[in-house]
Amino acid sequence: MSSTRISPQFYTSWYLLAAVTLGACGGGGAGGSGASAPVPPAITSQPAPATVADGGTASFSVTASGDAPLAYQWLRNAAPLANGAGIAGATGNALTLTAPFTFDGSQISVSVSNAAGKIVSNTALLKVTAVAPSITQQPVNASVAAGVSASFTVKITGGTTPVTYQWKRGGIVIAGATAASYSITAPALADNAATFAVDVINPAGTLTSGAAILTVIGPSKSWGPATLISSGDTLRTPGNPQAVIDSAGNAIAVFQEGDAGNVRNAVWASRYPAGGAWAAAATIDNPVGNAVQPQIAITPNGVAVAVFSQSDVNTGGTLSVQSNRFAGAWGTVQTVNTPAITNATDPQVAVGPAGAATVVFDQAEGVGPRTWVNGSSAAGVFGTAGIVGGQFAFTPQVAVGANGQSVMVWQQVTGSAGNTYAFWASRNVGAGWTAAVQISAISTDLGSMRVAADAVGNAIAVWQGASSPRQAVFASRLDAASGAWSAARLLNDGTNYAYLPQLAVDSDGNMIVVWYEASDGAQSNGIVDVGVVANRFVAAAAAWSGAVAVQPAGPAGQAPEVAVDAAGNAIAVWLQQTPGNGSHYELWSAQYTAAGSAWAAPLKLMTDAAAYARIGNDPKIAVNATGDAVVVWYQQTDAPFALGIWTRVYR
Repeated sequence: MSSTRISPQFYTSWYLLAAVTLGACGGGGAGGSGASAPVPPAITSQPAPATVADGGTASFSVTASGDAPLAYQWLRNAAPLANGAGIAGATGNALTLTAPFTFDGSQISVSVSNAAGKIVSNTALLKVTAVAPSITQQPVNASVAAGVSASFTVKITGGTTPVTYQWKRGGIVIAGATAASYSITAPALADNAATFAVDVINPAGTLTSGAAILTVIGPSKSWGPATLISSGDTLRTPGNPQAVIDSAGNAIAVFQEGDAGNVRNAVWASRYPAGGAWAAAATIDNPVGNAVQPQIAITPNGVAVAVFSQSDVNTGGTLSVQSNRFAGAWGTVQTVNTPAITNATDPQVAVGPAGAATVVFDQAEGVGPRTWVNGSSAAGVFGTAGIVGGQFAFTPQVAVGANGQSVMVWQQVTGSAGNTYAFWASRNVGAGWTAAVQISAISTDLGSMRVAADAVGNAIAVWQGASSPRQAVFASRLDAASGAWSAARLLNDGTNYAYLPQLAVDSDGNMIVVWYEASDGAQSNGIVDVGVVANRFVAAAAAWSGAVAVQPAGPAGQAPEVAVDAAGNAIAVWLQQTPGNGSHYELWSAQYTAAGSAWAAPLKLMTDAAAYARIGNDPKIAVNATGDAVVVWYQQTDAPFALGIWTRVYR
């Protein structure tokens, strides 16, 4: 029997055929059917935080992988978002939304899902910043008659809500004035020149409008008749008139004149009730002793303080500073200086709004005069006088701001020769008088210093001094916040000689300075009077407007005085040479209108054609907040001879 041999190739082919057959029949072994497993979503790029302004467009996007199709759902604070109302792409991989301020702080995320699962992204912070509104209409100045309501309105556009309003008067909040408009009902003349502005407040902050000025118009004002208030007795020699006026238009004039028997010189006072007639003058000094140099100051509500220098006997004697106070009636005379030290003269007085008075004066102490100060309570009781100036200090001046802060200036000898001087200053903000500071250059030719203070304690001092080759007017300003005085500034243009500056301040801190000028000429004294000039400090610009002529070409004017109302309107008065007689003078005035920044044509205030005034008895003018005014002056006639103190009221 023969054997058969099988080749190796046969075994190999068989094995492959068996493997294929078994696989096709689902035979055992790993690998099942051979299909791949589903892939769930995964986030490869997370949404990023976004910051936009209120109403701006914020965008968020996500990148994800996984088996398609992928489904997206954007979420705000875990709640689904839907397209519409400023939202687009809520179910896509990129979301855009117009973001209101209410969306500030939102947590934005996205859910990504497919058949194999779902995943939620990290949260992205949406920050929405508030937008300030724009003022499209500022409050507008209003001018109304007294008693007629005035309204102010602000209009805005845009900005994040909510928006609220707060009106202010002169920077002070008006309770309950929280609408877009504000009305002041039945404004009085005392409301004239008040300013109104509104704070527009929203989540972006506070936007303050411009200030509107309220002008309250009373009956048309005019000068009343000239009235004699002194005795008219030619033997009693009146002089040195002074006047004040309160917010209601009540005025008080004081002057010096011999007493009824002409035994001594006395200080007299007469009062004008608004719209009435001047009362008969009466003495307000001590019944014994010569009284001179009266000065007076008044509060808005009519409390007045008069000061004067008076001797202890009718002839000669020792001089002291005395005071009397009017609060519905004149009170009892008080001694202001320290009696143990003698010869107190040149008193000046200023009062705060509550009635507290500050009095400054010269008084001998040691080898020379010193400047002293004493203050009273609001009830009028004086304390103990103290020294403020150095040795050989004299002619002090004082001013008190509406905040009750005082400032004092004076002239003081410098150097051992005793022929050079400087002006010095100190202030009292409630903690006593500060150390003296020098505010002028040292000179042999200084004089006529005056000072005024505004509502917040800023002050300006003016004086005359040498500025080669002529006499000039200078000013220095005290900044209340820092307590520093500015460098002295020249107020005139240097063309002429400038003399005798006076100044006044309004409620906004604007100050008007007036003086008179003279030029080189062919007269025997080499000087020709030119006229009255003014310069105005504009507080808002912290700058001087420049010198302008108050008195047009014509007879020369001297001895100017000025006063202003709350709105900055001013009245200046001066003595002007009578045509044809260089030794006689007449009283003239001019009015400055702040709104027009201009001086009106001058007006002669003396109505008696035969009367004239004299240099040395200078006129005085006082103006209240609403523009009522009183002027007093000395007047005389030659044939028949007569003299007296006269007054006119402007209301």
